[in-house]
Amino acid sequence: MTFFNEAQLGLVFLGMLSHLRTTLLPFVGPVLLAISFGFAVGRTVDIYTIQAHQSIRLQTSAQHSNVPTVVIEGIRNGNVEGIVRGDVRFFIGTEQVLPQTNQHFSVDAKQLLTNIITVKVPTGMQYVASKNGSKYYPVQSAGGNRISVKNRVYFRTATEAEEAGFKK
Repeated sequence: MTFFNEAQLGLVFLGMLSHLRTTLLPFVGPVLLAISFGFAVGRTVDIYTIQAHQSIRLQTSAQHSNVPTVVIEGIRNGNVEGIVRGDVRFFIGTEQVLPQTNQHFSVDAKQLLTNIITVKVPTGMQYVASKNGSKYYPVQSAGGNRISVKNRVYFRTATEAEEAGFKK
């Protein structure tokens, strides 16, 4: 029977470790990569499958539905009013709507009633006037922003605006 001291056992262990490293290590990286790739692809397919089958359906009667539902009854006195049925999160803009204990809610309708209009100013135009008005304004001024899109008349220079009969 052969006996080894601690130093010799350490060398034997390091030799075995070196052998394992040279024979198994080249396979460990690709195996971990394959497992990670398979997991990622599986999750992507699962998510796509779930999203592909979701659709919005309109029901005639939400009172008898088992599906969590938000019923917007209308806008009264500047507030959006309605009922939440079931466990559902409901947001208007970035604010979560929290119903009262009777499941009714009433929220300021400003976010829904704000009409954001983007106006594309023709290239090179510096001044704007209303075809129904008598004054012209710089395009980016408060006066220029108040002019309705359908009534806007644009000018490159203040001289052009004045020649068209508008005053500063």
